[in-house]
Amino acid sequence: MRSLLVLLTLGLLPGSASAEAWLTPTLVGELDYRVTAHAVEGETGFAVSRFRLGVDARPVPWFQALGAAEWSFEKPALIEALAVFTPADGIRVRLGFGKTPLFASARDVSIEALSIPELALPVRALWPGRDLGLEVQLSPRSLPVEAWVRVGNGSRSPLGNDNASPSLDVRVDGLLGGAWRAAEGMPGWGLRLGAGVHAEDAFDRAGIGGTTTTGYLFYRPVPVSGWRWVSEAHAVYWYGPLRVTAEAGLAWERRSRDTDGNPQTPRETLPPVRSQGAAVEASWLVRGTHRDARGWPLGPPGAVEGAWGGGAVEVAARAEWLVVGLGAPDVTAGGARGGSMAVRWWATDFLGVGLMGSMLRYDQPPLEAPDRRDSWLVGTRATVSFH
Repeated sequence: MRSLLVLLTLGLLPGSASAEAWLTPTLVGELDYRVTAHAVEGETGFAVSRFRLGVDARPVPWFQALGAAEWSFEKPALIEALAVFTPADGIRVRLGFGKTPLFASARDVSIEALSIPELALPVRALWPGRDLGLEVQLSPRSLPVEAWVRVGNGSRSPLGNDNASPSLDVRVDGLLGGAWRAAEGMPGWGLRLGAGVHAEDAFDRAGIGGTTTTGYLFYRPVPVSGWRWVSEAHAVYWYGPLRVTAEAGLAWERRSRDTDGNPQTPRETLPPVRSQGAAVEASWLVRGTHRDARGWPLGPPGAVEGAWGGGAVEVAARAEWLVVGLGAPDVTAGGARGGSMAVRWWATDFLGVGLMGSMLRYDQPPLEAPDRRDSWLVGTRATVSFH
């Protein structure tokens, strides 16, 4: 953390010409005003969703170093520490702590640039998240295919693993139309179709649960131990201002427990649990031209070169569903289904404001509110992003 702040300070020093050339500070800040259905899901009022500071260093064209920390938690947390190598065209190697490749909305789009603030319900639950490891990404210009292979520690921590077993992530996408690198700049439409799998050997860890957009845990996961498998499929289609994203996932988690306190004796095997879910989202750029590398919509240019053109306006809606804790007679299954909507004004390439709303129907009431099955949230969000 101290090293990250030193690098950020160096990047801001006006007297360091060499640093200015390749060291760029990054910042993501998001401020909400929320009205929630019940106090157990979060207090009504202002809330800081994110405040991330980092650096992006590119001393040579084939190397990039990224670092970022999240400051909106009770304690600062490292969310990215990556060295990225590009040894040849179409090959990218990432080493360090960062996003795992599964789920297109989680990996391919920066969180602050999502059409609807926050990831979909099943993606929040099933996505393996961030991990420490080595990843190779292949994007050949001669083939309409993109692939990722990642070996990590599987613990979601930058400090190390919780056992001696690594995790493995594999994702393969097929690209059509403007989604293919060889067709960059192609007008009209694009389609990305893909699937991925995550495998790891967990040890006495919380399994998959369910959370609302504010982070409220409405379904408490059971402890899992042994092999975990998460598979997913996704499709992203766009035609002009229209964009449709469909994602679905399925997870299996083995369970066991120590019945005698002796780690040398065999553990008792418990029935495994299964979780599954899907989401479909459609967005429309009412005003705007295209999206940048983050996924951030950009508005038309001003009448005079360099002038403000008024930004982009986007409307979006999403249906989402999740069920967890299936397949084990000693576990009560749960989950939720519902939807979300948002209207966002991407005023500039670094500032956005919008209105958002979501509603969920719980399959089982949460422990803190056993007489409630419905959850809703309405609010506003202001986003600042410098990359």
